[in-house]
Amino acid sequence: MKAVFKITIALALILSSLINPAQANQLSLDKDITNHERSNWKAENIKVSSHGEIEFNNNYTDVISISSDGYLKISMVSFGMKRKLYFRSQEGQLDKLYYEGNKQIEFEPKGREWMQEVLPEVVRNSGLDLENRVNKVYKKGGIDAFLSELKATDSDYFKSRMVHYLLDNNELKKEEKELLLKQFPANIDSDYELSQIFKKHNSVFIDDSILSKEFFNSLNQVSSDYELSQILNSVFKNNDLNDVSFQLFISAMNKIDSDFEKSNLIKLAISEGKNSSIKLNLILNNLKGIDSDYEKGVIIKTVINEELFDLDNIDKIIELSRGISSDYEHTQIMKNMIKHKMITPQNKDKFKEMMNDISSEYSYKEILLDFMEYDKLGEENFDFLMEASDKISSSYELSQLYKMMLNREDLSTKQQLRLIEKASNISSDYEYSSFLLEATRKLDLDNEKIQNALIDASQKIDSEYDYGKIMKAIYSHKRN
Repeated sequence: MKAVFKITIALALILSSLINPAQANQLSLDKDITNHERSNWKAENIKVSSHGEIEFNNNYTDVISISSDGYLKISMVSFGMKRKLYFRSQEGQLDKLYYEGNKQIEFEPKGREWMQEVLPEVVRNSGLDLENRVNKVYKKGGIDAFLSELKATDSDYFKSRMVHYLLDNNELKKEEKELLLKQFPANIDSDYELSQIFKKHNSVFIDDSILSKEFFNSLNQVSSDYELSQILNSVFKNNDLNDVSFQLFISAMNKIDSDFEKSNLIKLAISEGKNSSIKLNLILNNLKGIDSDYEKGVIIKTVINEELFDLDNIDKIIELSRGISSDYEHTQIMKNMIKHKMITPQNKDKFKEMMNDISSEYSYKEILLDFMEYDKLGEENFDFLMEASDKISSSYELSQLYKMMLNREDLSTKQQLRLIEKASNISSDYEYSSFLLEATRKLDLDNEKIQNALIDASQKIDSEYDYGKIMKAIYSHKRN
């Protein structure tokens, strides 16, 4: 009965004198493969060491040749008895030795019988002659034979190498590729090994619509967010995805729970510049799946800074930004929108609603300060600022904003009068008088209407000292 061997590999240095006494001082690299398997009725231990090029017969039940000074050792302990096969090349001859315990037994017939029983499983699960074996299996039996051999192999590492060799060395038909995608991922448990295959060979499948769909479906077998993101990163970079494949890409991305990994993929998709407006809208529509304000903010700012938006996208960006609770991220997005002149008469009311979501008056004021230099709204700019300033209750922040507006040289008489009127919203006597004093220096005091407005406004000041400074500034200008 054939034993099933689960084999792991370690590298060891073996003195070549164990094989050839004439070369006692030379060292050779030896691959040791050790297996431990337990069942409810027996325990087995197998160890395999090899060196050099080894050639097997077609069904891997015999060793045909070994390169000069090469060898293959197979030893197993079963039911307390140790058995060993030793194949070596000496002076052009292939020696086949068989041991039971420490005693050498004639190779024929017992050694050959045990060799034929154990060798196929040893080869399959040790990686011996792996690339050549994959090619043989595929050429002889096609994709079905390959998949059968894959299922019979225990090691995920060797399974992964088998798929690599199959795709590297053979031209598969479309139906074979489809069958491969349907079956091989379910037979490899390691997300890492699956990732290595998908990253290297995704271009083989993406160009065809049917294979592309099957490829993205096969990614369901990858549970690691990191590995899945690495695969999708490779897919996007190595292929020019059409609209259908891009939708599949986005669907696969949505299976990632990590905001960080998902955000990195979206930023990649945006910055690579491969996107039609349809693709960009798909990306923006999927931002709702990201919980992190920071990651969502970074993506929106990337869209803005790369100037990938159009009028339709601006409304989408405003909508998405309103889902961000962080004042800081919200503020940075709006500052970028102002910088890139995204606010129009058509969407300014939506932008104002977006501003109303900000709880920090300092951040709110900073946005209005940036907006002061914004000329795209024309005459509506001033009115927008005046209306928006009504939300600020802090006397200090309101005073700072209105003082900055005093610096604008393009204010009409009507706008100057309205600014003086709005300043009455400053409740702090100190901040209000500070603003009016600054106004006497910046506004057009040659205009009698403005003089009278400042005089009337100063009547609200309780401090006689501050009131006196303002009146002195006004009447000093009159005398001059």
